[in-house]
Amino acid sequence: MNHSTEQTLETIEAMRRQEEHHGYCVTDYLSEVPKIADTYSLDFPVDASFRLAMVKWCNEIANVCNYKRDTVAIAMNCLDRFMSTPSGQEISLDRNAYRLAAMTCLYSSVKIHEQEVLDTSFVSNLSNGVYTPAAIEAMEAKMLMAIHWRVHPPTAMSFMIMINDLILDTSLDCFREIILDRTRQQIEMTVSHYAFCSYTASSIAFAAMLNSIESCLFDDDAFYTNFNNTVGKVLVVDATCIEDLQQMIYTQMEENDIHIGMIQSNVTKKHVSTYTDDNVDTVKGRSSKKSSPRTVRISVATNAA
Repeated sequence: MNHSTEQTLETIEAMRRQEEHHGYCVTDYLSEVPKIADTYSLDFPVDASFRLAMVKWCNEIANVCNYKRDTVAIAMNCLDRFMSTPSGQEISLDRNAYRLAAMTCLYSSVKIHEQEVLDTSFVSNLSNGVYTPAAIEAMEAKMLMAIHWRVHPPTAMSFMIMINDLILDTSLDCFREIILDRTRQQIEMTVSHYAFCSYTASSIAFAAMLNSIESCLFDDDAFYTNFNNTVGKVLVVDATCIEDLQQMIYTQMEENDIHIGMIQSNVTKKHVSTYTDDNVDTVKGRSSKKSSPRTVRISVATNAA
């Protein structure tokens, strides 16, 4: 193992500890909202579609201002973690307050992670004056206190970069940029949809890269299996949960009519991973079965045998 690879592995290990044990986890906070809403007889509490609208707004601001998409990912992670706290639950029934919190999280994320910051008066103008600079500053203080000033979460995009550094196979170089581009596309999609917010960033990055490798190296079982086993052990994840996450991403991409060169089918998925360990931490397991290119190929080979 060369020095560079050793450093990358140490960095990934530190990032994994951070996302698992240092207050960067997100709970399924919206699952509690209907119960609270029924108690107060409210018809329009915060829901996943309203969160999606706020992500779209953040992305529009990022596009206009040339901000990194990872800045939006960090903003939404801060928002989701804030909403997972008792202070955040107080505004889960108030869409107006939630909108202010989302705008404030973007403002804070830009201030920390971009070279040019947003002024509170500018953010106020973006709300057509609904939220004053003082209200934005007050919400920022409330949010930062609730999440204990943890504003540097490891993102799926940062994990993707680290994982890419582990791939030393030069035969992959002609596909590398395509794989990374397709992985970025999937990661950006997961930021938008609430269903993915309680998954770890490392799991999302890994699942997205596996999908991208499947779509680019359709016939290369050896590379896929080696990558799957090696990176799976490095990230300490559960194989079945990662496969479910891969399928969730496929399904969501299909529902949003986003194409990244992946073949779809209704064939039952066959598990091909081998690194599962009963003692490792698992990501949240959800299944929405759609078939990847690997599934199609395995099915064809099985039928032909």
